[in-house]
Amino acid sequence: MNSKTLLIAAAALAAGVMTSHAQVYSQNIVGYINVPLSTGYNFIPNQLDVDGTGTNNSIYTSIGTNFPANTSVLYWNPNTALFSTTKLSGTGKWSANNQLLTNAVNPGSGFFINVAAPTNVTFVGNVITGTNTYPIIAGYQVVAPSGPVAGTLDTTNGYTPTKNDSILVWNNGTSLFTTHKYSGTAWSGGGDPQLSVGEAVFLNAISNTNWTQILNVQ
Repeated sequence: MNSKTLLIAAAALAAGVMTSHAQVYSQNIVGYINVPLSTGYNFIPNQLDVDGTGTNNSIYTSIGTNFPANTSVLYWNPNTALFSTTKLSGTGKWSANNQLLTNAVNPGSGFFINVAAPTNVTFVGNVITGTNTYPIIAGYQVVAPSGPVAGTLDTTNGYTPTKNDSILVWNNGTSLFTTHKYSGTAWSGGGDPQLSVGEAVFLNAISNTNWTQILNVQ
């Protein structure tokens, strides 16, 4: 996947840099993530929070409408195991799909975006810091670290896998997923996948669990 760039407001970082498992010296980091999109389907997450609550993010508030006409977004519903789709018209409006436009696309969740030509999507908002726990349900769901941290879901970002959990990583070039399965001790399919900022994956969890993520600012 193309490289991703994270730019955080300089004033907010005057006290230090983001680290994992470190003491908090400053909070309320506001900035933006610029994610380059390739022609076709891109599998991306929202990793910034629009208003600081962590709960009020939607497709419209997260990515806006500044895309080529006929751009489409596909949002996975784990309850139905189906995608919901909304499409951008030439007038700069998303088609009326209430489920997609009103359902939360909160930090840590993601979606497919299909574009006709290379472009960029810019997320603006707050970095979710501190210790936060997110429910993981048995079955397929779209996930990413809730904060803009590159690395693995487990070692870097604190997800504890269960035997036979699998992670499906999207390849823009081939339009196929690569599957990594957890044996109980190691990941198959090329090892523990390294994710970039701005990259979502499918997680097929064997059982319900919780994912506790820690992102502090030093």
